[in-house]
Amino acid sequence: MKYVLSKTLSIISVAFTIFLILVPSGLAAPAAPAIRGLPLDTNLTESNGFAWDATTFGGFCYPINKHQNFVNEDIAWGERLWIENTDNTHGALGVSGPSNNVIDEEELVYSTRSYSSKYKLVSELGLSGDSIPSDLGNGFYWQLAWFAKPYIAVENDATQLASLVLNQDGSARKTLRTGETWDLGKGYTLTVHQVDVDGKKVWFSLYKDGEELESAVVEDDGTVASQAFTATADFGDSDDQLYFITYVDSVFQGAVDSIAVFKYTWLIDKDNVLVIKSGDEYQGLEVKEANENGLVLKNKDSITIYVDADKKTYFTDSWYFKTSDENKGFGGQGYIIYPAKDLTTPGTYTLRGISLDTNLTESNGFAWDATTFGGFCYPINKHQNFVNEDIAWGERLWIENTDNTHGALGVSGPSNNVIDEEELVYSTRQHSSKYKVVSELGLSGSSIPSDLGKGFYWQLAWFGKPYIAVENDATQLASLVLNQDGSARKTLRAGETWDLGKGYTLTVHQVDVDGKKVWFSLEKNGEELESAIVEDDGTVASKTFTAKADFGDSDDQLYFVTYVDSVFQSAVDSIAVFKYTWLIDKDNALVIKSGDEYQGLEVKEANENGLVLKNKDSITIDVDADKKAYFTDSWYFKTSDENKGFGGQGYIIYPATDVTVVDETLNNAAAEDETSVVEIDSQTADSTENSTSSEASLDYKARNADSAGEVVEDKAGSEEEVPEKSPGFGLFVSVLGLTAGLILKGRK
Repeated sequence: MKYVLSKTLSIISVAFTIFLILVPSGLAAPAAPAIRGLPLDTNLTESNGFAWDATTFGGFCYPINKHQNFVNEDIAWGERLWIENTDNTHGALGVSGPSNNVIDEEELVYSTRSYSSKYKLVSELGLSGDSIPSDLGNGFYWQLAWFAKPYIAVENDATQLASLVLNQDGSARKTLRTGETWDLGKGYTLTVHQVDVDGKKVWFSLYKDGEELESAVVEDDGTVASQAFTATADFGDSDDQLYFITYVDSVFQGAVDSIAVFKYTWLIDKDNVLVIKSGDEYQGLEVKEANENGLVLKNKDSITIYVDADKKTYFTDSWYFKTSDENKGFGGQGYIIYPAKDLTTPGTYTLRGISLDTNLTESNGFAWDATTFGGFCYPINKHQNFVNEDIAWGERLWIENTDNTHGALGVSGPSNNVIDEEELVYSTRQHSSKYKVVSELGLSGSSIPSDLGKGFYWQLAWFGKPYIAVENDATQLASLVLNQDGSARKTLRAGETWDLGKGYTLTVHQVDVDGKKVWFSLEKNGEELESAIVEDDGTVASKTFTAKADFGDSDDQLYFVTYVDSVFQSAVDSIAVFKYTWLIDKDNALVIKSGDEYQGLEVKEANENGLVLKNKDSITIDVDADKKAYFTDSWYFKTSDENKGFGGQGYIIYPATDVTVVDETLNNAAAEDETSVVEIDSQTADSTENSTSSEASLDYKARNADSAGEVVEDKAGSEEEVPEKSPGFGLFVSVLGLTAGLILKGRK
């Protein structure tokens, strides 16, 4: 099987973009999805001189049409994050000291620089010169990303920031009838008082918290000057500043009502201008430079990064450093590190891959892998084998030019936008993983329970979701239902049931504290699969329970593992604690053969070592920053507008996928009322010119951090409070338990 990874990855200026660590559907108590930045190997790269920008960390705002000025170091628009060694207390992170994990005071730097954007009214209507309404100046405003939220730099001054409330997308339309009100956000509303179809006029008012700010009658007469409405006010340190724009696209008679259509609406919050000065503190960082051109902040306190794949080290309220375990860097020294951000606010977010500039890079020989496309699964401790071309674990996506009908995407034809049949290739190869009971307890050799073999299983990512390759055969896949994190604990009292996912449950029948035993059953859709009495006697063999079954094309395959960490008496209850639980869905194994079709791609190679799929039909990419070209059910190509590539030719392109974070409180309410339906209505995260979007308008989760550098455990399931009392075994249950134990022992 051919796995291709371009060697140009290390030299192209566009570098890496954002990545996603997304817990798959079916996990019990899933962790929040997270965006990750470019992984840095401390035994390969010196952090000094290296910076994450909007193309290499998805926590930052990334307007794709501004790509060239974002990656150009001389212009350097947008946000940057870097580590600089300004003293030698601990040295630099990188090859000169690969195990160093301390960022000294003022060595972590966050900077942001404003950039120009056209008002949608100007760009969408192609206005220039005298055709631009006078209040819009030359048609541009200045935008500044501030901790990944879009703000407007008032009078192009980075020290005066007004939050962007609404930037209506170019193709969006808002229809309003007489008496209807449009909630614009942050207390601003627009109410239509009257629609005069005969006179082609609409009378409306703009309000803030119920108080009228502006009132206007706008005529739909076919001229921009008449149909556009603007509002100015004194705010910040400036007078007569523009804060609101809207455009009455049309006035017409509907089937019942008179209707007005509004487009290109733009609104900033004039009443809450943020004035930034040197010495101010924001999210644990101190402002060191504040001038009209940009802002620079640094850490006040040293940050000790916890080098552990299960931990997070926060350096702002929402951004943190994630690392591999120790000695996972190149050659077995150092570690892998990247900045990341959890996505906890309900909404839909866009996860993008590395940006390819068609006027700089030839797509032939270039591949997105798990480190360069967030739609793919990325186990950080496997980094070396994921980026090694000779091993090439995990998923790959590339475009290869196998005929010359349309040519290759890239510098030989930068405007080409057609991928011919079988030129888009998706491949996946399984990788080994240790069972948590083995890795967390440090088991090896004869200390590993016999049912766990050598302590490894084989995992294969299939369209961004983790599956288990049964008997290390990539053509037999069982979905991973639960892989309990190493630090997670599940506490259960007698009679309680744990929902493992996909219909599987574990029910504790009795807890015998005196005998240090727990009796439990594993069930699927209410039918018992296994029953066991496990003794907490201090030995791994006794405390570990496994279950096997025949599934796929294989017999006697392991599908369930759990470990009774302890049995104890709380203040009122007898408690059993379960850890390292691992479960796959034995009843729905996926057998993959050549010629099968999945998500619009056809399987071309299917063998035990991996799978290769290609597109059956040609794919025409619509080169438009507002469009998506889907090539699977959930993955698509996103591009800039035409001629946004290097030198004004070609375009920027990357693969992307959307992930939705659901409001669980609404879900719970819906579950109580089966007739209710809850939908999250959010805009996608990556919109041209950074319109109001999920990516740019996150409400950060508050952290109880006393300083930058708080360490938080990264748990798939949080440790639960100790529940209350239930009785231990009675005489009858004890006899039943002993009998069950003898039966179980005989089965084993």
